[in-house]
Amino acid sequence: MKFFLYLVLKSALTKVYQMNVNKLDRFEIENIEDCLPLFEKTFNIQLENTEIQKLNSFEEFCDLIVSKFKSYNNDLCTSQRAFYQFRKALEIVNIANSINITPDTDLKNVFPKKNRKKNIKKIEKQLGYKLDVLQPSQITINVLCFIFLLSIIGLFFFWKIAIFGLFISVAFFYLTKFTNRLSKKTIKELIEKTTAQNYFQIRNTQKSINKFEFKAIILEWFSENTGIKKEKLKHGTFV
Repeated sequence: MKFFLYLVLKSALTKVYQMNVNKLDRFEIENIEDCLPLFEKTFNIQLENTEIQKLNSFEEFCDLIVSKFKSYNNDLCTSQRAFYQFRKALEIVNIANSINITPDTDLKNVFPKKNRKKNIKKIEKQLGYKLDVLQPSQITINVLCFIFLLSIIGLFFFWKIAIFGLFISVAFFYLTKFTNRLSKKTIKELIEKTTAQNYFQIRNTQKSINKFEFKAIILEWFSENTGIKKEKLKHGTFV
């Protein structure tokens, strides 16, 4: 009876584990590889190809990255520091009262459409780094990419229509740089992104990391730069 219960429990645990594991496809793995040089430059580390080839999952990838930091561990919560810096900056430039700002505050309330770009530039100047919070939707980017690729193929069949398609896609790609759309919904989401992109600048030191939080930083950074959802990336496998 005990052996039967053991088999049932083992089977159930195996199913739960399989549900939480996501095999990354070839294109997603290539996206991670393409972003790796930028990550190495941003965080001033070097990963060897022989080390990377042995990895089976994104979790192991994170462990490898953390092991590369020989600096001492400091329990300073970087995201909390980033939040307080952001909240103070809002008050200094007279955009919002810091008392009313919480991590769950909607960014649309902080940066309404009127003067949105102007106010964001003020905050960036005060903080000393870019927020990169104004971005077109992923659907828009995907549609423009599809039109561009379709137009490339169309050059071999209907070149006049294809050239028009190329012109339209390139023109709208250029126009996306002037978007006024907020890519994050809440201050918490913005802080998670900016912490990952400006980790050492926010900590104000390059001699320490918080190893407890750093895996979350790695996850956020690669999710933001590869377009892979964090939940899939967190439990992602390479094999």
